[in-house]
Amino acid sequence: MKVDKIITLIKERVGNNLELPGWKSHKKMAVIPINNITEKAFISPKGAKQASVGIVVFQENNKLFFFLTKRTENVEHHKGQVSLPGGAIEKNESAMDASLRETYEEIGIDSSTLRILGELSSLYTPVSHFNIHVFLWYSNTKPDISIDNNEVEKVYRISFDELTNNNLVTHTPIIKSGIKINVPAYHFNECICWGATAMILTELKDIIKEL
Repeated sequence: MKVDKIITLIKERVGNNLELPGWKSHKKMAVIPINNITEKAFISPKGAKQASVGIVVFQENNKLFFFLTKRTENVEHHKGQVSLPGGAIEKNESAMDASLRETYEEIGIDSSTLRILGELSSLYTPVSHFNIHVFLWYSNTKPDISIDNNEVEKVYRISFDELTNNNLVTHTPIIKSGIKINVPAYHFNECICWGATAMILTELKDIIKEL
């Protein structure tokens, strides 16, 4: 399928207020085993902190890619982890505007080069107590980036082919509360992605596979 057709179908799927996979996708990559009790930890409580992230999709050599970042040890939450550009929503700021602002602040992408494809399902993270809003952006060329070295250590370019390759989904060891555990993870060519970011990306993956 041609790239332009894929983007059109994604926009139709995500941007027309159709029911999204949401939790059905998210739970596949949850760090903890999900059952009727543990899934309640992912229900956003009243008064939860609000954050936004951006999945910046772009075309290069007739293929589709998106950016992930490695967070520095200077940030407050999820130090050193692979994530999407994003952060807390400021007072009187919309979730969409926060997604664009954070994407610009962290990796320097000019919002005028992006067009909105739609919003994915939000995800509450019980570890950091943020309810994360997820926006899908598109550029028909690879955007110029400029890294904020205080927040971002490295930027990764991940292809849709990698995201949809089930062979790249396995486990990775992490330390949680002083205990080593194996958690579901994407083993992309350039990085290993787990946790909330992996949960968010799984919804995008499932949407792509529906097309």
